[in-house]
Amino acid sequence: MKIYYRWLLYYIPVFLAIVSILIFLFFSAMSNYSKQQAIKANQVFAENALQTIDSLLKFTEQMIIKEVLTNEMIRLFYDGNKESDPYEDYQITQRLSDMSTYLLSVDSIYLYRSSDQVILTPGTMLPLNQFADRAFVQQSLMDNYSRTWTDPRVFKVFQDGNNPRNQVISLSRGVPLNTGSQGLIITNVRISKLEEAIRELLDSELNFLILSDANDIPIIGRGESSDQILTKLTSDYTGWTVRSGYKQTNSYGFFASLSSAWYAAILLSVVAGIVWLIVAARKQYRPIQLIESSIRHYTDRSSKANLSGKRQDEFLFIRTAIDELVAHSVDYDKKIEESEIIRKKWLFTKIIKDADPHFAVEWEQELNRLGLSNGSCGVVVVVLEIDRIADFTSAYSLKDQSLLKFAVTAVVRETGQQLKNHTWCEWMSQDQLGVILITERNEESEDNQWIQTFCQQIRLWIEQHLPFTVSCGIGSVIDSFQYLSTSYSEALEALQYKSRFGSNSIVSHEDVIDMPQGHVLQNMDQIRSASQAFRAGDASWEEQVHELFLTLKATAFRREDVIDCINYFIIALDKVCKTLPPGLRVIWEQNYLPEIRNNTKGFIQIEEAEQSILTTLRILAEQLQVQKQKKVNHQLIMQIKEYIETNYDNPDLSLNHISDTFQLHMKSVSRLFKEEFGENFVNYLSKVRMEHAKRLLMEEASEPVQDIARKVGYSHSITFIRVFKKWTGITPGDFRKMNRDSSNFH
Repeated sequence: MKIYYRWLLYYIPVFLAIVSILIFLFFSAMSNYSKQQAIKANQVFAENALQTIDSLLKFTEQMIIKEVLTNEMIRLFYDGNKESDPYEDYQITQRLSDMSTYLLSVDSIYLYRSSDQVILTPGTMLPLNQFADRAFVQQSLMDNYSRTWTDPRVFKVFQDGNNPRNQVISLSRGVPLNTGSQGLIITNVRISKLEEAIRELLDSELNFLILSDANDIPIIGRGESSDQILTKLTSDYTGWTVRSGYKQTNSYGFFASLSSAWYAAILLSVVAGIVWLIVAARKQYRPIQLIESSIRHYTDRSSKANLSGKRQDEFLFIRTAIDELVAHSVDYDKKIEESEIIRKKWLFTKIIKDADPHFAVEWEQELNRLGLSNGSCGVVVVVLEIDRIADFTSAYSLKDQSLLKFAVTAVVRETGQQLKNHTWCEWMSQDQLGVILITERNEESEDNQWIQTFCQQIRLWIEQHLPFTVSCGIGSVIDSFQYLSTSYSEALEALQYKSRFGSNSIVSHEDVIDMPQGHVLQNMDQIRSASQAFRAGDASWEEQVHELFLTLKATAFRREDVIDCINYFIIALDKVCKTLPPGLRVIWEQNYLPEIRNNTKGFIQIEEAEQSILTTLRILAEQLQVQKQKKVNHQLIMQIKEYIETNYDNPDLSLNHISDTFQLHMKSVSRLFKEEFGENFVNYLSKVRMEHAKRLLMEEASEPVQDIARKVGYSHSITFIRVFKKWTGITPGDFRKMNRDSSNFH
């Protein structure tokens, strides 16, 4: 094929450009016509929707008016001089239910009688002051029925409970219709029923429709921000507004209206494009023709001449070179995928997590590259963790997060260079950067101070220059490749104790292995005691909560264990607060309990959780105290409490004894205890005795258990041991031994 014809093909894009311009002009004219037709069709669409809704509401209103005028039972209901007949009321409710059934759009109908302010609904009859919708009734009386249908509102029958809350519009009509002196009949139409009436219009793939109330608040339907509103109509009946438009327009409705002038213009443009193509190709072909002649002249004289007499394609050699270039490009892309960066990151992860012996060769190669050998260097794994990762991810985009993490990686490498240490670091997760720190062994490095210096410089630089902080977990220094995973695990373990050391801290594995390890179950008694003291209004409740958190801080708890303890404490608080009076119980469940859970979520230091819990509990305690002071029996129950705490060692102390002493019925004493302290008399007495028993077991280590039982009011030691084990989970002897071992350890 000759180059001349190839050039003709090369210039085809010019021809296509001209044709594209013509097509653009064609569709521009067609779009203008289609838009005019779309506006007309869309207006009809909007009018149909508005007419459908108006007709539905007008029909409902007419049926309600007809019922008021023709139903004798409804008229008798509004007659204030006639005594109410339950059967007639039942027939009216049945009629109201029937109307709600055959008027499909109606959600509910209820009657209001002015003479005795009674509400009659299909399900109940109740006074106005107990009706959840009384505000609407009162507003309707004040408006003198000047409005037809209301804007959307929420309707429910009862003030409390889980009765349905429906979005409705309401029609209020006076009875009789001319004066409204006897009462009201109120009809509620559910918004969802209106939406079903125009569902076919709403589900259109071409049109969108939005129905708004008189305040321009959308009721039904929605449109996208890119949709264009073509029609806006307002109902004279309801005052509502319908906005509609096309999601997409038909692009081919105007095709048949093209005139012969358009066809002539298109044909002329095509001819002009072809002429332009031929002229340009001839002009550009001349230099190529000269090159072709030179190439063929050289080919004919060379030893590799075409002996068959066929003319060889002049671009054969160029095409061959391009094929080779493409092949090299593919090979290069494959090598990029296997680049050194990706390989090192994969190797880093495998070495630091698995320490597989198969990677020993790669580790030796890495040390040789650094000029070190496996026996002449000290290696430690450090894990840098971004504090408050939830705040970090919510405050920055993924691009900004990557940039900030790159800055952390850079400062780690530069700090290692400044301290003459070799670093190898990779991000192991979203918030953790793993660092393998390598140094040459010498006398100065034996005390591991170089690790602390390295972490301290990084921590201070990030604190001063970046909008977040990091905590450093340090593993053990090792001298063999196979222990790298152990050092990494120790660094992760050290970070589990951030709740003790706080954020922006440096925690070494050596700092935590020597601390006394705590267990969640050993604090259950403190948790239960503190929560009950709070519920009982004990003046020492705040001190007990503080002592609980002091125990958590004094013992080496992992972060998961601290979270479990705090969650157990919140559960214990919730359990005792469920016995609060109804008003305060609802406030606790809806306000204070969610507040405590939200404030303790994502904490780092134990002090943060303690402060947020104490702040919330102080506010609730003040409300509890105010309510208690208002009770008539508060002073009496406090005297009984004081009497119990003074005479707890009396074996005859019982509910019957308290009743005789204070001249009260036993049931009254039990009820007062439950209301005041959230627990019954027996549990409260057992708690007081057990607290004194634990103190005596610790202070009088040599005294027999039988004597201690008598001192706290138990005639039989077996009963004492059974109750003690129920409250603490262990026997008195085990309790005394556990506390003796703990004292010897400290």
